[in-house]
Amino acid sequence: MADELSEKLLRYAPQTLAGIKTGSIFNIHDIAVGMLELEIAVLNSKLNPMDIYIERVQSKKGNSLIYVYRKQQLIRDLEDPTARKLLWYKGYPFVGADADTILYGRIEHLKERLTDYDCFPHEIGLFLGFPVEDVKAFIEKDGHDCLTCGFWKVYCNKSQALETFRQYKICARIYNEAADLKIPVTRMTVNLRNVDISRGYRKAS
Repeated sequence: MADELSEKLLRYAPQTLAGIKTGSIFNIHDIAVGMLELEIAVLNSKLNPMDIYIERVQSKKGNSLIYVYRKQQLIRDLEDPTARKLLWYKGYPFVGADADTILYGRIEHLKERLTDYDCFPHEIGLFLGFPVEDVKAFIEKDGHDCLTCGFWKVYCNKSQALETFRQYKICARIYNEAADLKIPVTRMTVNLRNVDISRGYRKAS
């Protein structure tokens, strides 16, 4: 059970599993929604204790969009003052009993925004761990005039972004090899509560 989704997580969300990127999003077209929901529930029961959460955020024309995120990292990212301001402009909620409730409301609003758009809403970068300065500039410039482009369009700190892209590519290679070897996603998921991921990842790379 959940082997198929497990392999897709290794291939399409490796940086999030490794703890070096807050969130990842990818499309699935070969798993029926009912089976997909069952597989998501099985994997969430195993990965939530390691702070990894999986959600189906959209289904359309036989395709399902899967969002994988580090919950505590996402809460911190979205509380950045600039991120909060950008989210406020787009109608995301700010009131709730606790941080988990607010986050739930924001993810639900993101689902609505995804339904309203033929492509991704510009603020989605905040949910994926992109630098907030780059997300802000991307919105202001409507995606034009970036310094370079890789996993996202870069407007600030080009050298730092290029180094991040390099690490992301190394991570993707390692996790694709794990997928080829049918290694379970649970074995490849870093528990940030127990590991200094910055040291561990650099050592692995």
